[in-house]
Amino acid sequence: MREITNIVKSGKESYSIFLDGCFFCKLQAETILKNKIKVGNFINSEDLINIQAEDEKITAFNKSLSYLKNIKTTKQVEDFLFSKGYTNKTVEYCIKKLNEYNYLNDKEFAKIYIKSYSKKKGKRLLEYELKTKGINQEIINELFNDYKNNKEDILFIAQKYLNNKQKDLKTIKKLIQHLFSKGFTYDEINPIINNLYNIGEIDENWD
Repeated sequence: MREITNIVKSGKESYSIFLDGCFFCKLQAETILKNKIKVGNFINSEDLINIQAEDEKITAFNKSLSYLKNIKTTKQVEDFLFSKGYTNKTVEYCIKKLNEYNYLNDKEFAKIYIKSYSKKKGKRLLEYELKTKGINQEIINELFNDYKNNKEDILFIAQKYLNNKQKDLKTIKKLIQHLFSKGFTYDEINPIINNLYNIGEIDENWD
């Protein structure tokens, strides 16, 4: 058994706990009250470690709720919590709890993301970005089934790129690469380029 020799406020709602004169851990005020932790009391180190683990779950969950002011993917929340130094066990607890409250919905996130960027990015790029954000392939396949980019949106991007540029062969090549980098396919780019320049079929080897 070890003696609780001091409890020092170290944050808005957190306190540093000292055992036998040495710092041991930090706990939230709610945890301290709940477990009746007081200066002068004696406690087993293992019991305090277990209390700390439960306390960490509470603080991590509260942090994840704050992080979810805007919709996030499961992976984004996991990465955020890991970056704060939380353990696998704590992160798993938070993700499970967030799912129970329906605060995490990767499919809904993907729908909103596609809707937000469909006028600026092609299917290839949208799929890639959703993958990097942790959306699984099953959701991606479902949402992009029969998906097509609007030709008017691609044309608008092309015209915006060409604004105040000299319309020569070099510019055409750069425009094609620009549209390709936005995630559009050559099958989608072809009619746009022909609409603007009438130069025939293009592909990745076009010169």
